[in-house]
Amino acid sequence: MSRVLKIGSRKSALAKLQTYLVLDALRKKFPDLSVELYFREASGDQDLQTPLWKMGTRGVFTQDLTKELVDGQVDAVVHSWKDLDLDGHPGTTILGVLDRADQRDVLLWKKTSRDLVSPKQLKLQTSSPRREFNLGKFLPKLLPSRYETSSLVFVPVRGNIQTRIRKWMESDADGLVLAKAALDRLLSEDFPESDSLEYQEIRKFLSSSLKESLFQVLPLSLNPSAPAQGAIAAEVRSDDLWSLNILKSLSDLRTVSAVEEERRILRSYGGGCHQKIGVSVLDRPYGRVLYRRGISDAGELLDLETQFSDTPAPAARALSYCYPLPGEAVKQKRIPLDSENGYVLTADGKEDRILSPQSLAELDWLVTRGNAYPRIDRVVKHEGLVWTSGLKTWFQLAERDVWVNGSLDALGEDELPQGSLFGKPVRFVKCTHVGSTEIASGLERVLTYRVQPLEEHPDLSAKTHFFWMSASQFDRALSLYPQIRDRNHACGPGITYDHIRKVLGETARLSVFIHYESWLQSLGLKEFEGRKLGNQTEKNPTESPT
Repeated sequence: MSRVLKIGSRKSALAKLQTYLVLDALRKKFPDLSVELYFREASGDQDLQTPLWKMGTRGVFTQDLTKELVDGQVDAVVHSWKDLDLDGHPGTTILGVLDRADQRDVLLWKKTSRDLVSPKQLKLQTSSPRREFNLGKFLPKLLPSRYETSSLVFVPVRGNIQTRIRKWMESDADGLVLAKAALDRLLSEDFPESDSLEYQEIRKFLSSSLKESLFQVLPLSLNPSAPAQGAIAAEVRSDDLWSLNILKSLSDLRTVSAVEEERRILRSYGGGCHQKIGVSVLDRPYGRVLYRRGISDAGELLDLETQFSDTPAPAARALSYCYPLPGEAVKQKRIPLDSENGYVLTADGKEDRILSPQSLAELDWLVTRGNAYPRIDRVVKHEGLVWTSGLKTWFQLAERDVWVNGSLDALGEDELPQGSLFGKPVRFVKCTHVGSTEIASGLERVLTYRVQPLEEHPDLSAKTHFFWMSASQFDRALSLYPQIRDRNHACGPGITYDHIRKVLGETARLSVFIHYESWLQSLGLKEFEGRKLGNQTEKNPTESPT
């Protein structure tokens, strides 16, 4: 290839890093391609005081670069996709490139603020109307109960990631909200130029700051991201077929489809940085999940969490054929195990051993429900992370004044952080009940309680539609009523689905739903039409990711 591909970008450390990622992918795909990089400051980088939503002009981080592209000074511009104007620009084409990073926001919290009890105010730094509106609604439920009487005050902050963290650390604010993708990328060493002095110093600064902080990875189901957050785009002149074809080869079609859907939804409300709307689409093996929360300019409250499943459940004939209906599951007593001498640590195919309270305190915990939280002496300080299987468990632990770092958000164990998180290695153990070891899992398990049924199992022989809250619940029912094997089954994603699929076989009628309430809505029964059930608050939404 004799032509040189000229790529432009903002000159911030994060923008350059994203351009280096694109450069690396191009080198691997086209070893003979010559590439030149050009970095410049955008108009949005010059005013660090005015909140973005007040700046008036759309594309404050992209318009200068787009002009250079249209004028032919560069052949392509690499952008953070979320910064791009929703209406596009005449004469240019937007291409999604590379895989998407984590879409979620992260809350950083000063360790000194953790020691406060019932302060009058908690100050959070963010310049995003979306974050301010949604966090104001749910964050008090995620923070430890020591703050339950404190009011939240939001304080604007501008600048790159390092600047915002530095401003936060030097202020009297308790918390700072950032895009997790930005932290993840700046802490990474897997890109060209990562060993340059600039990025070494940034990693050193971020690592030092994180050691002095607590964090919460905020769940998308409550705090959907800005559309396209975590995604990288390349803008190319529409008539430059050579550059278009080269950069299009880096597109991840699933990422592009999800991002375009998010942007289309926000566009339907007018778009712009002033919007108090978060929209996130997750593409998973069992289908797509859409989260949309906030409030529109017209005052419409948006509160949607829905699923577009690849394995829809067939409609039921009547309520009497479905199990369990609300309040119908077998009542159980959960009995804590004695922890004075430690807990049993077990894993598939390995010998059980006793884990001392001190050893357990050094590990990261995946807590499956509030009852499963280990009861270790308060003098033994837990140094690891606390993750929960769902938000109900998070809320329960927060009420017990526990700092929770994140959640699977009811999407299964595949959502658990792997390897490391913010540069720190993680080793999760699953805190659960006796008997759970019969269900295959990639995690070691700490047995913290046992389950005792308080009533006889109901007769399931005539039921045709089932939703299983756990694999052990399914196993018990199947052992009592083997005739239900060939009927319609449903459960959440993760190891429960894997277990039931293994037991029933690949041809079984098994559907995945992110919530029990979603399954109820899917039954096609008039009793549930238009009814508000849990997080599913709209029926037949107009947005349908495809």
